[in-house]
Parts: sequence; C-alpha cells; structure tokens
Amino acid sequence: MLKKINRIFQNYMREKRLKLGRYLYDKKEIKEEIKIGNFIENNNIKKILFMRYDGKIGDMVINTLMFREIKKKYPHIEIGVVTKGGARIIIENNPNVDKIYEYQKDRKSIKKLASKITEEKYDLVIDFSEVLRVNQMMLINLCRARFNMGLNKEEWGLFDISYSKPEGYIHVTEIYRRILEKLGIIDITIGYELFFDEKQKNKVDDLLRDITHKKIVVFNPFAASKHRDLNLENILKIGKIVLEDENNILIFIGEKRRKKELENVIKELGKDVIFPELENIMETSYLISKADLVITPDTSIVHIAAAFKRKLIAIYRLDNKEENKINRYLWAPNYEGSVQIFSKDLEVKNGEEADINKFDVKEIEKEIKKLCKYSWRKNE
Repeated sequence: MLKKINRIFQNYMREKRLKLGRYLYDKKEIKEEIKIGNFIENNNIKKILFMRYDGKIGDMVINTLMFREIKKKYPHIEIGVVTKGGARIIIENNPNVDKIYEYQKDRKSIKKLASKITEEKYDLVIDFSEVLRVNQMMLINLCRARFNMGLNKEEWGLFDISYSKPEGYIHVTEIYRRILEKLGIIDITIGYELFFDEKQKNKVDDLLRDITHKKIVVFNPFAASKHRDLNLENILKIGKIVLEDENNILIFIGEKRRKKELENVIKELGKDVIFPELENIMETSYLISKADLVITPDTSIVHIAAAFKRKLIAIYRLDNKEENKINRYLWAPNYEGSVQIFSKDLEVKNGEEADINKFDVKEIEKEIKKLCKYSWRKNE
C-alpha cells in the first residue's frame, strides 16, 4: 500500500516538475527562419550535436548509422555527441564522431557543459527523448544552437523542427531513417558500425587463439533489468543443449560480478565453457564479432550482434501490454540469420513485470541446432 501511495505521489510531483521546466526552458531567444528544401545545404549546417544523455548502449550502437550516413554525404560536417556512462566507449574510436561530451545530471555540471557547447556554436541539436526531463530541457536551452530538433515537439517553443514515429509496428531504424530524410539525406544504408583499438582486439584474439577449431557460441544470460535475466535452471538447460555438439565451445559474457552466480552452472556443464574477464563492452563486442552464434535476452547485445550480422537467438517477453507488443518490433534484431524466441507471460497483471523465463526450451533447442549446423565464422 505504501509503495502504491509513493508511486502516485512521485508521478504527481514529476508532472509538476515537468510543467515548471517547460515554463522556465521551453523557449528560444532567437528563432531563425528555416529555408525549405534540403535542410543541411539550404540552412548552411556545419555542426550537428546529438543528445544521447540516456547512456543506453544499444541506442548508441544504432545511432552509429546516422553518424556514418551524414558523414558519407557531408564529410565536412562536424558531429558531436552528448552521452554518459558505458555508452561513451561505443563511439570513442568511431571516425565519424568528432567530439564527445560527458553528461552529468547535476545542474552545476549541466551549466558548465552547456557553456562549453555554446562556444562550439552548433547549428543543429537532435534530441531523441520521448519525455524530456527538466535538466535536459535546461541543457538544450542553454546550448544556444541555431536549430533544435525533437520527437513530437510540435507544440514546444524550444524546438524548431519536430519529427514523429511512423504509425504501426516499425523498427527503430525507420525512425532514424525519417530523421535523416528530414535533413535531406536519402539513399540511406541501414547498418551499425563499431570500431576497435588494438588493445581491445588483442585481448580477445589471445582468448580465441587456442580454440580456432571450435564453433564459438556466445551466451549472455543477463540483461539491464533483473526481470529480463534468465534463471539458473534455463541457463543450465541452454548450456547443455549447446554443448551436445562437441564442436561447440560456450563462452558466457556479462559483468564481472555476475560470474560468481554461474559458478555451479559452469561446473556442471564441464569442459568447453569459459567466462572470460573482459574489461568493457568493446572487448565484449569484438568477441561477439567472432561468434558463430549469440544467445541473449538483452537488446544491447542484440544490436551489437546485428552490427556484425552474427547468427542470433534473441529472447523477448510477450505479454498483454501494448508496450511490449510494440517493442518486439521496435527493438527486433531486424536481419537475416536472427531469430526471436518469445517468453509468453499472458497472465501478467497490470503493474507487474512479465517473466522472461516462460519460453519453450525446445524452441531454443531447435534454433541452436539449426543455426550451429549451418554456421561457421565468415569473417576469418
């Protein structure tokens, strides 16, 4: 009961804060007239700043297609990205990104960051937030870009250009395609890019040097939310299915702290199982680029696998919530050689999280055997 009351109170206060934020920051001192036609060329766009302050790794992976497509047609344009946390390393070696700014949500840091960005004189800010928090409104307002673009911002004074999601069940890349077309970029190639330094590659190459005769199955049983973590029973079942084929080696990936949780599973699975201590998501990504098959319930890993078109089994939740019905399409792998397996928790009540573990293991077994049979590393 107390949790419910607290949730109602927090929702009420959030609504009040957002209203106050709009009152303070939903405005622009100078509104420049937008010249019609090719937006980039006709409005002399030379610098674009992407707002990715959510720090989501999977979203940043997908965003790499936008950086590439802009630079492909307009190599002179400077691209900056505001980000935080683990998402930063995704673009540190990306040749299409010129500047990276670290986002911290305290107001002093935001003002300092905005001052730095203002000095850079960006022509266009592109924001991807469905709901802008007050600090984010403040940052965009203080950046003083010539033009601001945002999602469903037709009624906002802070934004000059609004874009919207296409109707129906679409993939997230279709949203990004529409943004690029709005900027005047057509003939768009949909595909993500990740770039590695020598240290990241050498770490993984050393790991794989003695197992070139094996098919590599990378298994990520964990997700950003505990509600999407696979339980130990299902992890063990899937591991045994993989290792039925003596040509396979099973490599677990996940945060270092999760390794202890799998000690008994790894012991029971026996030989041909590894949980390497990789330092960051880029080392993990390079390992995925070498995999014959990837298994995961986490969409960040799904998008990384998609960057390299690795064979993939992605486990998603399917329930009665409209949001999850949309997400199965919006965040799908979206490429040939990938398979979605659905955990069906159709009895979930409103306000509860669906269980990721209510899938049919036989479905996964069928796909593992099929994909491993025809899979071999094509990038070596």
